[in-house]
Amino acid sequence: MNKDLRLPVALFSLMILATTALALGPADVVIVANSNNQDSVSLAEFYASERGIPEDQIILLDTSIEYEIGRGDYQNQIAKPLKQALQDRQLTKKVSCVVLMWGIPGRISETQQDKFSYLYRKEQQKAHMRLAVNYELLGTVTRKFPEPKTKSLKPIGKLFSSPMPEPSKPLLKIKDLRKNINNLLAMRESDVARIEDPKKRLIASRQLMALHLDLFGLNGLIDYITKSRPDLIAMLKPIEKRLSEIEAQKSKLRVGEFSIKKTEEMLQLIEETDGVMLVHSYAESKVKPSQKPSSPLESKGASVDSELALLWWPYYKLKGPLNNPLHWMQSKRLDKAQIPTVLMTARIDGPTAADARRIIENSIEAEKAGLNGKFYVDAGGGKPLTPDIVDKYDRHLEKLYSFIKANSEIDITLEDSPVVFQKNSCPDSALYVGWYSLKKYIPAFIWQQGAVGWHIASWEAVNLRDPASREWCPKMIQNGVAATLGAVREPMLGAFPLPEEFFPLLLTGKYTVAECYWMTTPLASWQMVLFADPLYNPFKNNPQISPEVLPFKL
Repeated sequence: MNKDLRLPVALFSLMILATTALALGPADVVIVANSNNQDSVSLAEFYASERGIPEDQIILLDTSIEYEIGRGDYQNQIAKPLKQALQDRQLTKKVSCVVLMWGIPGRISETQQDKFSYLYRKEQQKAHMRLAVNYELLGTVTRKFPEPKTKSLKPIGKLFSSPMPEPSKPLLKIKDLRKNINNLLAMRESDVARIEDPKKRLIASRQLMALHLDLFGLNGLIDYITKSRPDLIAMLKPIEKRLSEIEAQKSKLRVGEFSIKKTEEMLQLIEETDGVMLVHSYAESKVKPSQKPSSPLESKGASVDSELALLWWPYYKLKGPLNNPLHWMQSKRLDKAQIPTVLMTARIDGPTAADARRIIENSIEAEKAGLNGKFYVDAGGGKPLTPDIVDKYDRHLEKLYSFIKANSEIDITLEDSPVVFQKNSCPDSALYVGWYSLKKYIPAFIWQQGAVGWHIASWEAVNLRDPASREWCPKMIQNGVAATLGAVREPMLGAFPLPEEFFPLLLTGKYTVAECYWMTTPLASWQMVLFADPLYNPFKNNPQISPEVLPFKL
């Protein structure tokens, strides 16, 4: 993360900034769903019904069902048809907020090639992690002899002691992992041959078979059986048949132009035939040095949501971020009559459609009952960040804590050590902000219905639709949070709302979550996303802070 907390933009961009009126209501919201996904359409209809949003303000787009979309497809499938629909329905001056439903893409690639590079880099990272886990598992072969929980060779974890070992951090470099794995495999094969107890020898041998399969695929398993388990030669016939089938599938995939879907299928087949070791090598060979990420400020990629905020702008630079004209400080400086509208955006989304529906239901119920519970603030930062950055941002979190303590009756806890809140240490969690456990959610919280919270770290919304992701945004949503925010790629620290601005606004009960976010998020045309029902106002009926004591003047 970059240590700068505010980012300058060219003077010309300040001349065309705009803002919209607050007091967001159902008539101000347009709902955007994906016509190619029935769950997306159903959620849009459900949300409109629950919030009293006119049916004419549901817009269905014929767009990709993938979470990531190319820049050209974003323009042709999302921005242009949305703009046209708003014009056709005479909604251009009526709506001030766009809510994107589950099923609408969330992340814009810089180019189509960037989309492929992202896929290959992601596969590299996954393969690197799996190789590190396999290396740890190899260390237990001939050392531990758990009763296998399955007769098949997969899932591999059921042939080893539970829980699965965590790889040492930082991960070994890939060249060292490859070398160490091959050396350790050879040692373990010799060790297994010397085990006298037949039962233990069988368990260890099956573990080695499973590791060969995971590391080197069906071809690796054939090689191991041929050399070390001649008693299992009968297994080879169905394996060889499957290999022939896969080669035929690969040949079909090679016909015509490669798409992202075909590339994903090819990677799955490579893993099956030759294992995770070759997947890493293959993906690595496809990421050329010129395609590797440059400085974050050079990126032309963005979240769909942040880009749509500038839907009505005739021109702006795509490289890097722009100051958010809806930010309370910017809006005071600008002549709103001279510039195009800026739209607030929010996304009702999550790993599954059921998670998205829960956000809607919980937000409405919590709004009626009032959000009750404790406020947890986690300062202290993390080891990957330099001390000056940690100290600088910790002051914002400490400022928030002091303000809440002095101006409300909320039960608030400050953790200011370098360690984040640990598992099950935060009961009755209603509000949360903290940092810095990168892409590693810690289940410290028992979330109250309607909870609002976010974790300050890079890339916490990259794999939102992956239920197995350990990133904070998907995991917080899965575990019950109703409103959170995060980034679809490196945003730099200055992209996050300042906590001492966002939470006091929310606690006044005067503003919805979307209004609080857009009044405090510093940047537009950038990487950040708000995951929430934009109309959700958790303190509407039980305000906790008087607007007169806000730490800044609106």
